[in-house]
Amino acid sequence: MSISLSQNIRLIQTQQLALTPQLQQAIKLLQLNQVELLEMVNQEMVTNPVLEEAADKGLEEHEHDEQQSNERDERNLREGLDSENRPEIREALKEADWQPYFEQRGISGSARSGFDDDDRPSWDYNLTKPATLVDHLLWQLQLTPKFDEDNFWIGEAIIYSLDEDGYLETEFTELCDRLDCPVELVEEVLARIQQLDPVGVAARSLEECLLCQLAHVGLDSELNCKIVAGHISQLKTKNYRKIARHLQVDEEKVLAAVREILALDPKPGARFQPDSTQVVVPEVFVHKSEGRYVVTLNSDRLPKLSVNSYYQDIASQRGDSNALTRNYLTEKIRAAQWLIKSIEQRQKTIYKVMVSIVKFQGDFFARGPHFLKPLVLRDVADDIEMHESTVSRVTQGKYVQTPHGVFELKFFFNSSINQGSGDIASASVKRKIVDYIEKERPSEPLSDDAIVKLLFNDQEIKIARRTVAKYRNQLGILASGQRKRIL
Repeated sequence: MSISLSQNIRLIQTQQLALTPQLQQAIKLLQLNQVELLEMVNQEMVTNPVLEEAADKGLEEHEHDEQQSNERDERNLREGLDSENRPEIREALKEADWQPYFEQRGISGSARSGFDDDDRPSWDYNLTKPATLVDHLLWQLQLTPKFDEDNFWIGEAIIYSLDEDGYLETEFTELCDRLDCPVELVEEVLARIQQLDPVGVAARSLEECLLCQLAHVGLDSELNCKIVAGHISQLKTKNYRKIARHLQVDEEKVLAAVREILALDPKPGARFQPDSTQVVVPEVFVHKSEGRYVVTLNSDRLPKLSVNSYYQDIASQRGDSNALTRNYLTEKIRAAQWLIKSIEQRQKTIYKVMVSIVKFQGDFFARGPHFLKPLVLRDVADDIEMHESTVSRVTQGKYVQTPHGVFELKFFFNSSINQGSGDIASASVKRKIVDYIEKERPSEPLSDDAIVKLLFNDQEIKIARRTVAKYRNQLGILASGQRKRIL
């Protein structure tokens, strides 16, 4: 068997998509919402010297406004000097006692603060922040009497081991090993911290948290403690009859105890969590005008960009002396022009997508969310002659203000569900499920099977029970057993 080795050259022609930096930037801009786009534009204006915000007024108008402002200031100053030269004003100023005024106010006219001008703290010196759970507990720990240095050190370690809800995040045995302290001493410090405000903080379990609160408010009866210690799972499922049967107690007494237990706080540290507010700025507005729905872009917050003419003149000059500067400015001008074109293209694409959505979802804008139709990305992509990925990027994280509220653009895309008279969008089905649950009796909540029957009998919507359960979980609605209220 012989092996032959040879070398040859072959020419192969292939096609591949090369993403240039400009194309990557255009794709990135398409994915950003308006708040993120505004931050990106501000950053570009800092890094690119030729990029500036286009002025709405001309240069002559600005010079005219500035001249009027200077004349107004000069006139006010002259009127003030004339008033001080009046005889009656001069006499009043001579007779005035200025000593209390200078004692209370500094030379600069501001109130005396104990600082000279050079020693005055910066503006952020007086800024405050809301107290966190750790700050609140440490403050109480420092004020707790008969707490020696060793106990304070243990208490500080416990406080720093709490999670956002106020529970002890670290295993108790692991905490004792890390502190190298006797278990009894750590238990004693932990018990004292659990009595701080909020009561029940630093608990190792939900049962321990509720028991601490029961003892603090004087409701630690034998029945209440037994229910909390051994029947938390039945409390979650609201199976009060099983609790009464297991404890051999009358059901009315169990219900009375449950009322007291439900008044407790299962997450004592949650109220110290900072509020997270999501900023939603609509990209487009849809309003009715002359019998039809009109799409308008929201460009109020977005600055109008332009290229500085001064730098353009420098870049257009010819000469070897400033070749390096000219090349630098030329590169920056091209980047600025491409950014401006990319933003314009982004706005046009969003407008096209929204116009197409309005065309497909006309019943929604006219009659409300219940009349949302099935719609997929391909329908809009084919309508505006763009790729599905482009439509997906446009609809992600962007919002539209409609006559029925503010919605994310992807809200209008839904899978279809079979209905007797035709297909219906899954979002409309979810809305109908919410309506059924809002109208149910609290003592007899609707099961998933019951909702399936109601959908078929009332709307001729054929849907499986597991689909109803999936939609209910997506909406954050508990199961029928957990929604049941008999108290």
